[in-house]
Amino acid sequence: MTHEPRPMRKSTVPIYQLGDSLYLNTSGYITEVPDPTGSIATLLDRMDGTRTVRQLHDELHGMYPTVTLGEIEAAIAQFDRAGFLEDATRGPEGLLDAYELARWQRNINFLGSFTPMEGNKYELQARIKSARVALLGLGGLGSHLLLDLAALGVQHIRAAEFDKVELSNLNRQILYTDADVGRPKMEVAAERIRAFSPRLRFESFPSRLGSTEDVRKAISGCQYVVCVADRPKMEIIRWVNEACVQEGAALVTGGLDTQRVLYYSMIPGVSGCAECWRRQVQRQDPMSTALLEEKQRLQIGGDNAAVVPLVSLVAGLMLCELVRLITNVAPPVAAGRLIEVRFPTMEMQVAEEWGRQDDCPVCQPVAASVTVGG
Repeated sequence: MTHEPRPMRKSTVPIYQLGDSLYLNTSGYITEVPDPTGSIATLLDRMDGTRTVRQLHDELHGMYPTVTLGEIEAAIAQFDRAGFLEDATRGPEGLLDAYELARWQRNINFLGSFTPMEGNKYELQARIKSARVALLGLGGLGSHLLLDLAALGVQHIRAAEFDKVELSNLNRQILYTDADVGRPKMEVAAERIRAFSPRLRFESFPSRLGSTEDVRKAISGCQYVVCVADRPKMEIIRWVNEACVQEGAALVTGGLDTQRVLYYSMIPGVSGCAECWRRQVQRQDPMSTALLEEKQRLQIGGDNAAVVPLVSLVAGLMLCELVRLITNVAPPVAAGRLIEVRFPTMEMQVAEEWGRQDDCPVCQPVAASVTVGG
């Protein structure tokens, strides 16, 4: 049986009429559509999801006898390409239940703003729901990310953390309170996140990460890894990078460097990994390589300065990248790119960029093993 779509104007696209023109507004962009006869306004009004394309033509033809079916089809195709329409026949059945539809309604509308008529916004939210995410670290960034992942609708999270709550954490670590000082962060985080999202499957990995193999155990079975662990300073990202490549998990990682925030992502077999980045720097910037080696020898880390607005900012940027990876509504922007925002100007820029290196022993032997967008 041939599928008959029922075009529906998206709720995120308001329409204004000034004179003989219509103006459709979406995400800050205005599209002007000349409509001297009023037929376009009538068509848009009738596209409420209750009529097929042929039924729309039948109604309009009675009011505007010169309008042909081909013209209606062409107009609908043009509005669809512009991102103004969805197909009302593509619903949530088998994807989301009534509770999930209500809880994530705003998410679904956001995802739907990217979805053409042949797509299904509910299926995109279902991808988020079923994504298996490992979160390494429940400190400043991790405490924000845990709540945000749950709010986004991720329903399977495995968290790794070994530390206890300190009073100095409370300027930025929003999961914890004064009463929690001295308690294990993992214990408190589990309580708070289960209260916030009762359906979420939260798994604890309360051990210190001390090797690639430790990280592999922490992320095993997860499709996506969000790393905000920062100890030991120089080794942790090497272990995480290797483990993600070996497990075929996409990585999003980032942090603060006093007055700036930084983040990047890695897709095994697709983008350059952290070892590719290191090798590229070795070849192109010997001074930076020498400084990095000295920093590693001394175990220097300037991480004793942090302010919560920057923590919130980089957590949001990292989670946006994760949404792009899971849903594919837009390409990842940070794969093989270190993106930074500096506090004095709040300007975003690409600080460094790298590709896959032919001699990388970590990722070169690996074929693409991550399906971006599910």
